[in-house]
Amino acid sequence: MDYREKYTGNKEKFYFFLKDEVIRLFKDKLKIDGALVNIPDDEELNYQFKLDSDENYGDFTIKVTWGQKPKQTKALEEDINISSADEFEEKTNINSDDALKEDTNINSDGMKITTDVSFDYEPFEL
Repeated sequence: MDYREKYTGNKEKFYFFLKDEVIRLFKDKLKIDGALVNIPDDEELNYQFKLDSDENYGDFTIKVTWGQKPKQTKALEEDINISSADEFEEKTNINSDDALKEDTNINSDGMKITTDVSFDYEPFEL
């Protein structure tokens, strides 16, 4: 499961927050959203820093991984895809009469104007 907590503060507050959280982490007392963070003592850890920034934006990430992430089974992936499609269909509420159609109008000059409707859709991940 994924657990997340968000905080806001200036650089000094971030320093003290990070210092306190690292101490909790190494004393096996750090909890994120109620879940205890337990980094194993006897496994190889992979850790990395990531920085994405420009003059007006910054995103700094510290990531630690260990072990093998379980893979989803094909049946579970199909269930997710089916439920996502069903959810999309329910949320859009498009009846066959209301389906997206080509719109044809005649302007004031008597010219036929055809408007094609298109949209980009990227499925969200669960």
